[in-house]
Amino acid sequence: MTTLITRLYSDPAAADAAKAALLHIGQDEETIQIITGTTAGGAAAAMKAARLDAGAASTYARAMTADQALLVVQVPFNPIGGARGVLKLLRKHPAMAVGISKEDVYLRDYPTAQFANRVMTNHPLLASNPFRVPSHGHIFGNNPVSHSKDRTSAMKGGGHMSRMFWPMKLVSAPKQRTSAIRGGFLFSSLFGLRLVTNASATPAGLPKILR
Repeated sequence: MTTLITRLYSDPAAADAAKAALLHIGQDEETIQIITGTTAGGAAAAMKAARLDAGAASTYARAMTADQALLVVQVPFNPIGGARGVLKLLRKHPAMAVGISKEDVYLRDYPTAQFANRVMTNHPLLASNPFRVPSHGHIFGNNPVSHSKDRTSAMKGGGHMSRMFWPMKLVSAPKQRTSAIRGGFLFSSLFGLRLVTNASATPAGLPKILR
């Protein structure tokens, strides 16, 4: 999608001043064109090449009777908000009223058939370009792709999630066990008596019994 913005000025100096202001805010010079009556090939052919609507081109051609200069800015959708910035700046450079109700239109860009289903290694990318720095920036301003760091652990991240809400460790190291019986509580202590007698206190010839 391309926004085509046109303004007719009374003389080339006024058009050049508007162009200089656009360049100052970072607009790509390749997207700006100034058409006058002395433009090579004729003003009508230049406006057609710039993809102006036939009705708008005819209106501008009738108004260009002397030294008037037509400023044509083709603003691509990348970077986002570029057309809005151009329109805001051009309000500071009033142009001639020629009877065109809307001097900024949206043009739909269609893919070129010869490049369909092909990988173009030298074509600017949408968000970033590893081959060269885009002349007019890109959607996200800076390179949105960062190089990954070498990982030293199989677990992602370097912090424990538990530290976010609890300052202490949630898992402690187990203590060394000194008995095969789990826990330190004896069930027999519930009865208050010993359930197994001492072997030395058992009379001779009698088996050990539970009292």
